[in-house]
Amino acid sequence: MRGAALAAALSGATALSAGPVRASDPQPSAVVEPAETGRVGDAPAAAPEPAASREPTMAQSEEAYRAGDHAKALEILKPLAEKGEVLAQYRLGYMLALGQGAEKDLKLAAEWMRKAADQGDAAALTQLGVFYLQGAGVERSETEAANLLKRAAEKGNTTAQLYIGQMYQAGAGIEKNEVAGFTWIMSAARGGNAEAQFQLGKAYAMGLGATKDAAEAEKWFLEAANNGSAQAQYTLANNYLAGTAVEKNEAKALEWYQKAADAGMPAAQRDLGALYLTGPAGKPDLGLAFKWTKMAADAGDAGAQSNLGFMYATGKGVPQDDAAAAASYELAAKQGLARAATALALQYETGRGVEPNDATAAEWYRKAGAAGDRNAAMRLGAMIVAGRATEADEGDAAYWVAAAALAGDKTARTWLEQKAEAGSAPAKARLAAIYDGDATDPANDGKALALFEAAADGGDRFAQIQLGKKYATGDGAAQDYIVAHKWTNIAATEGNEEAVKLRDNLAKLMTREQIAEAQKQAREWIAEFRSRG
Repeated sequence: MRGAALAAALSGATALSAGPVRASDPQPSAVVEPAETGRVGDAPAAAPEPAASREPTMAQSEEAYRAGDHAKALEILKPLAEKGEVLAQYRLGYMLALGQGAEKDLKLAAEWMRKAADQGDAAALTQLGVFYLQGAGVERSETEAANLLKRAAEKGNTTAQLYIGQMYQAGAGIEKNEVAGFTWIMSAARGGNAEAQFQLGKAYAMGLGATKDAAEAEKWFLEAANNGSAQAQYTLANNYLAGTAVEKNEAKALEWYQKAADAGMPAAQRDLGALYLTGPAGKPDLGLAFKWTKMAADAGDAGAQSNLGFMYATGKGVPQDDAAAAASYELAAKQGLARAATALALQYETGRGVEPNDATAAEWYRKAGAAGDRNAAMRLGAMIVAGRATEADEGDAAYWVAAAALAGDKTARTWLEQKAEAGSAPAKARLAAIYDGDATDPANDGKALALFEAAADGGDRFAQIQLGKKYATGDGAAQDYIVAHKWTNIAATEGNEEAVKLRDNLAKLMTREQIAEAQKQAREWIAEFRSRG
């Protein structure tokens, strides 16, 4: 497992946090802040210095740090670190990594973390492990990261226990072992790490390294939620709202959404706003709906931006404002949210809040349709039929128009029939698919097969694949592996992945003689097709 996938597996591990935190706190970044006189659970507190001593002390450095004088804190730390004081070495690496008191220097920070780690400091081992995982100040190495994190985990560092547990689960830098991963995460969870408690709940919910157990999952989600994990609070809210593995309880869902939203989680703020919009216990609160939706939208949540667009478009919770609706929809659409792109396209198509623009409307419908939004595909098809949009590719045009036809647009159906009658292979293929999906008339099987045959012979890849499937399964045609292989092989000539897979699977069911015959027929068809000019 590499790159982004690994980062996701490790609960959002980053090279550094935005600011210092205590060693006993949950650490998504594993950067640990010393306590006032030491580090909780790691190094012992620094012994008070004799009154007559003029040597700088850790206590003085920490006092300067708390006062915001990072330069002075760093100045005091350096000689202490050079003398080998482990806490000073860790703290010096920490400050250099954040650029506190000096220019940010991850390479030098890693060197000081290494010195502290070599003395067995658990927090330094953890941070250095994250550096290797991220390639921050050192050459990236999952193996070295796993080694360091395992050593820290064995010393009781709950952040390291969580990370090494997830690395075991992912097989990242260490041999995959879901049971070992589960055991380490359990250890971190029992040690009070809220993120580990949340991950343990997920492990029980999904059966990762343990038998699925809904009761245990809820127990650990609750533990994490009560320890301040916004992710756990949000998960519980979703479960209570949907009745997933727990009894459905809208009041509890509202309570946990509220806590996660108060913690600043945009997704929770979005869903809390949506819940108030529809009305908990059937009683909407449009003021609160707008408050939380706007907060999440301002944080960049695409779903909230789309919901805010809906509120402006309908005047729910705010004065109706088409221009504001279009602006909100556009923000969400630019993040790839299909339903927002569809809504924005409709505004351009109808001129609500924006200057009407068919080309822009078609562009957004196309993006939303490609992402799977059926309404967008239908609207684009209708625009093509009406002559308000064009597609450079005949096959694409037939695809969009077919979507409109399947939604019941009789004009779109007529367009396909006329194009098919005029000889369009893509139109024949899409019309065939419509017949193929209509079981109300037994004669439709024959119509579909005839149209697929004609479209495939006309060079349409979609029809060739569908025809291959029909002959392979005997669906609407007499089963014939040779013909099925022929058409899927032809469709595969330009690298179509579906066609390649179908052809290769068919070959496993065929004799060598049958494959040779199918290949011969495919070569003959390709030669004849090319000769048509």
